[in-house]
Amino acid sequence: MIGGSWFRRRARSEGRNVRRPLLGFTVLELLVVVTIFAIGSIAISATYINFTRLHRRASNAQQLAEEMRFITELITREIRNNRIEWALINNHFRGAVELLDEQDSRIRIVFTGNDTWCDPLEVDNCIIMSHAGEFGWTPITGKRINVVLFRAFYTPYEDPFTSVGLGSYPNDQQPRITFLIHAEYVADHPRESVSMEMQTTVSSRVYVR
Repeated sequence: MIGGSWFRRRARSEGRNVRRPLLGFTVLELLVVVTIFAIGSIAISATYINFTRLHRRASNAQQLAEEMRFITELITREIRNNRIEWALINNHFRGAVELLDEQDSRIRIVFTGNDTWCDPLEVDNCIIMSHAGEFGWTPITGKRINVVLFRAFYTPYEDPFTSVGLGSYPNDQQPRITFLIHAEYVADHPRESVSMEMQTTVSSRVYVR
């Protein structure tokens, strides 16, 4: 008669021979995990890059606004405190502001693409200014501020301070200049570049009559 001890020994022996499954990930599971991690890393990197570019673009826009404000105030002050040089105004739309100071010294503010002044600023076009007897040509636009357009419109069409005889004058309008500036900040990446446009009208406060 076979005792119960024999069955117990056989059960223990068979239990030792049973292969238990190993704990871990299958190849498919690893592939899914790696794919999710890669997608997450790419999304985080793209978000960081976009945030950095947005921050740089905002900083560039602020710098461009400050430069445009400086240029506008400078030109406004020169027009307000000096006279228009009517002898040079044969076309009322010009790419320059032509003025004379109280000593009849010429003041010129000109849009140019000359490499001598624009290359050091890392731009194609810039605005330069000269004041005869005081200083030569000097850029008034800052580094990386590329001027796309600069136009000045003069009114009236004739010098109101030049007599046409017997105390009469061509017109009674106060001389004024409307100027337009369209500029852009040249960034390292095109997405970080910004542009801005400003226009204003300024009357000369010099009364000759």
